[in-house]
Amino acid sequence: MQKENYTTHQIIGIVLSVILIAAVTFAFVTETARTESVSAKAEKTSLQRGRQLYVDNCVSCHGSRGEGGVGPALNNSVLLKKASNDVLFATITSGRPSTVMPAWGQAYGGAFTDEQVRDIVSFIRAWQPNAPVVQTAVFVPDAPRGASIYENACMVCHGENGKGGTDLNGNPLVAINDRAQLGKHDDTWYQQTIENGRPAKGMPGSSGVLSVNQVSDLIALMGAWRNGETVVSKTTAAQLINSALFSLQQNDGEDALFYLKRAKSIAFGPALSRFDPIINNIPSSQTAALSDLTSLSKDWPVGDAKNGETIFMDACKSCHGDAGQGGVGRKLKPNQFVQDNTNADLFQFLLAGRTGTAMRGWQDRLTESQLADVIAFLRTWQP
Repeated sequence: MQKENYTTHQIIGIVLSVILIAAVTFAFVTETARTESVSAKAEKTSLQRGRQLYVDNCVSCHGSRGEGGVGPALNNSVLLKKASNDVLFATITSGRPSTVMPAWGQAYGGAFTDEQVRDIVSFIRAWQPNAPVVQTAVFVPDAPRGASIYENACMVCHGENGKGGTDLNGNPLVAINDRAQLGKHDDTWYQQTIENGRPAKGMPGSSGVLSVNQVSDLIALMGAWRNGETVVSKTTAAQLINSALFSLQQNDGEDALFYLKRAKSIAFGPALSRFDPIINNIPSSQTAALSDLTSLSKDWPVGDAKNGETIFMDACKSCHGDAGQGGVGRKLKPNQFVQDNTNADLFQFLLAGRTGTAMRGWQDRLTESQLADVIAFLRTWQP
């Protein structure tokens, strides 16, 4: 019986198998390269979209280079190392409660789709290879700030500038601004004394009244006094005018004079000329003085519109637009809120800001005089 020869078939099968394997390998290699190319192109497109979204919506709070401002710095190696893409996505989408960071995701009432949020995350993540280490701001005790706290919490017992004296009833006040006396104890002793009080001597503790940082500011003030320094408080003329008004409303002319004279010493601008007539009227005609002081308290502070324009362009235009047209912030030209409120109301608003929005408070950022100038400039935009 003749045997069949399958050698040729086997060789053909082997050759076809080799060709098939080579074809699959080639397809795999080229597909991987193609996939990587498509992925890189998609990532680049996503980054470009994210950059534009960031510029249009995030710069006013986080800075053009992610350096921070109203919001925290995002171009921060520590943050980018700790926060995964999922964390960044969730934060942008749902916002951060109790901060000015709103929810941007459509599911939470925001403007962005999930894809747009991922684009922004891609842009932020691109900073990571060269991101700097951003140091967290550290609280630094401040003697002038401590002087303001002292005036509200301590002066009634220790006198103006801690010099003692007597109260309105002639009772002696305990002087603490004495270099020899302050030199007897260190800062820790004074801190514990402020916090715990001295009940046997009638001094209450600060617990529940002053924060830890406020106590630290008071210690800084006492340290300055120990070194023989003169410290000017950060109390504004507006606060002193309001204290004078309250005193006069209570028929307490003596306290009203005290506050008004102190306000005059730090007052500025066109309204400065209105202080002396009120001061002179208090002893003889409290009714006239009260009327004039009420008017002054509403008008204060009065600034310079030209200076205010320069300050606005530097500090406010990124949110409100260089022509007051609005953006992240409200439109200001014109603005009903500005029209309906007095200078005093606007001043307090600018100091405090608006909680839950990108409108930060300007206390410790702009002076009372600078805020007065901004208010004067905003008035020029109103009908």
